[in-house]
Amino acid sequence: MKRYFGKLEAYYEQGWEGMIVFSFMPDEGNGLNDLITLQDGHYLTIYETHEKTLWSGKIHFVKRGFFDKHKLTAGIWSDSKQKGVSYADWMDWFWRKPPLKATLEIEE
Repeated sequence: MKRYFGKLEAYYEQGWEGMIVFSFMPDEGNGLNDLITLQDGHYLTIYETHEKTLWSGKIHFVKRGFFDKHKLTAGIWSDSKQKGVSYADWMDWFWRKPPLKATLEIEE
């Protein structure tokens, strides 16, 4: 298992009209080539502070519900969210400034 320390990132590109992809930037990362797109099966731990875990578990994306909304002022959206986590919380965690710290574990 490979373990990375880093931060959450909502990746988007011009022309995506506000759509984001849930991503992770390792501490030693230097740009887009080092950005890791989160996928089902990855194990993610999100920290609110160094001592407090906000969420931890295996990534399992599910389709966002028709009535799922977020409370952010940004015009961003995603088709998916983490199973068992509200769409509003999941979007907020990835859009925080400064970004939330996290640990990502990927089976090789």
